[in-house]
Amino acid sequence: MVKQALAFLGKEKNPSKNKKLALIIVISISVILNAFIFSLAYPETFTPMSPVYARDFSAYYIGEWRLFHNPTAVYIGGNQPGDYQITPNVQTFKYTPSFLIFFAPFLSLSYQNALNVFDILQLISILPLAFFVYNIVKDKKLLAAAIAAVLVLVAFAPGYYWGYAQANAHIIQTTLMVGAIYFAFSRRPLFSALFLVVASFDPRITLLAFPLLLWYNRQKLAKFLGATIIFLATLNLPFFFYTNIGLSFLHQEVTGDIVSQVYPYDLVPLFAVITLTFLEVATLVDKKKQFNFSRSNRFSWVWN
Repeated sequence: MVKQALAFLGKEKNPSKNKKLALIIVISISVILNAFIFSLAYPETFTPMSPVYARDFSAYYIGEWRLFHNPTAVYIGGNQPGDYQITPNVQTFKYTPSFLIFFAPFLSLSYQNALNVFDILQLISILPLAFFVYNIVKDKKLLAAAIAAVLVLVAFAPGYYWGYAQANAHIIQTTLMVGAIYFAFSRRPLFSALFLVVASFDPRITLLAFPLLLWYNRQKLAKFLGATIIFLATLNLPFFFYTNIGLSFLHQEVTGDIVSQVYPYDLVPLFAVITLTFLEVATLVDKKKQFNFSRSNRFSWVWN
């Protein structure tokens, strides 16, 4: 009985320690479940998406190949004369030109090997994603923090499954965008800006993440915005002077139909950003209620 009492008192003295342990367990289970989803999706990557098109990864590979061999065709759909052969037909590259900078090392591998390495790297990126999520939510209420972690890491299973099956970059985009939010939360605006710009190869998610990023970076807003502009210009502006690749991207954004197309893997970063935004809003509302309640009690005590 004495030992049980001491153990109980010890738990009461360290509620935050127990809370963090529970959160770590929830996040660890979520990561394991995510890896299980990967194990189901990975065999899909060895066959074409359909009799008509190769998987989404083909767009990245052919876009990079054309950057060096046929740069005027980077944003043109379909197979082109002299292309690297990917059967049955390649997907169309639609991301920002800066994506091509970071994807360049994959061109040293064959298409299939590059796809597999990229997909495995996406799985590994779940570990830093878990780290970012834990540090963002650990000081929130346990139930809300646990739900948020599960939603970000595993809850939208179809999105993760098809992201892995297509070797689609929206999974790694989730890690990068949540990383930008984490660095903003931890008051490191330069890293926040860098991660944001790298994650913005699909700009749609950037628009959703920006309010939360501005809120977390509010104490160093000028530094964050200035760094964001500099990184954007550094990584993208040179492509406007190289066979008009930058203009080709803008033309596709304006005239193409990609804005209206939403696939399950597109929702993975979207769910992550919305979840963390709602969690922060709920936390702020709760703190305001607690403040008003505390102030009301003080006035009541003084009056009495």
